[in-house]
Amino acid sequence: MLTPMLVQYLVGLCCLRRNADAVNVTVGDLVMDTAANKPRDVDVTVTVAEPDGSVRAFKCFEVKREAAPLDVAAVEQLCVKLQDMPSVTNRAIVSASGFTSAAIAKATAHRVELFAMKPWTRPVSEQFPEFPLTGPPSDCIEFRASLLVWLRPWRTYVCVPDGPASFSFEDATQVYSADGGAHARFNNMSAFMEELLMRSTNMLFRLEPALSALRDSSTLPTTSDSEPSERPPWPHSHTLQVREDGVYMRFEHGLAAVDSVTISGQLQWQTTQRTPEYYVLERVPDGAVFAGAAIATGLRDGHLMAIVFAPDSRTTGVHQIELDERHKNMIRKLRLHE
Repeated sequence: MLTPMLVQYLVGLCCLRRNADAVNVTVGDLVMDTAANKPRDVDVTVTVAEPDGSVRAFKCFEVKREAAPLDVAAVEQLCVKLQDMPSVTNRAIVSASGFTSAAIAKATAHRVELFAMKPWTRPVSEQFPEFPLTGPPSDCIEFRASLLVWLRPWRTYVCVPDGPASFSFEDATQVYSADGGAHARFNNMSAFMEELLMRSTNMLFRLEPALSALRDSSTLPTTSDSEPSERPPWPHSHTLQVREDGVYMRFEHGLAAVDSVTISGQLQWQTTQRTPEYYVLERVPDGAVFAGAAIATGLRDGHLMAIVFAPDSRTTGVHQIELDERHKNMIRKLRLHE
């Protein structure tokens, strides 16, 4: 299921694909509200400029993911908010649950465009004529996801310069902050090591030899979402500097900071076929297509794969989304790029 932040990000990607001449698409922007005399949050902004650099259009999209269609009160509130931003040239509201008839009438009176995010079930070529695909997207578009993992059992060497020459720890060994209190993110070594294993593979998957191992293997993924195909593993070692995590261990003489952690063992690519979801963004009430997207949630929390279509172009946007921890509940000033 798409979280509100992923819906917001997806709308940003649709704006990026639809506005090929945009110089800036930002998710979680701040725009000056002259009535409130302060910048206000706007979910997505699109800046389109003339060749001389002057702004031709500054488009703002407010994005809502609710259980029920947006009613007139919600739409009126958003219309007023957007109209108090004089720098905005085009105003729009996107809903993943549609709009009531009164809400549509209110938006029309305020000259605010409405868009509904709906399941994409019609044949691709009907709404995206540049693509000669006669079936629905579920018959034409599929995803495969490859995840780099450390295979058990891996080994870790924890470097604590101010600690004893040798020591051991268990998964349940508590870690601390600099003042001796509980660490803000990790309550024990197990949680700390799980974070480092993921951090390590997030760094290594873009580098050699992981890239060659993915390219060179002829193993095809299975057709199951739950059982990955396993590519040949290879030995590897990776040292991460972790001083900035502020993790301390307690010894007889007191606290000492963890400086680095080295992970050694075997890395492996595991590939699965993912079942996508298909959405189309349509203008309300005339149903004109704004953009379409095939998306699949990744194998890790906050990850999303997306292919985005525009109705007047043969070019698609292919994106791998990785929301940082700080973006999972609120996105701020995240500029999107092709």
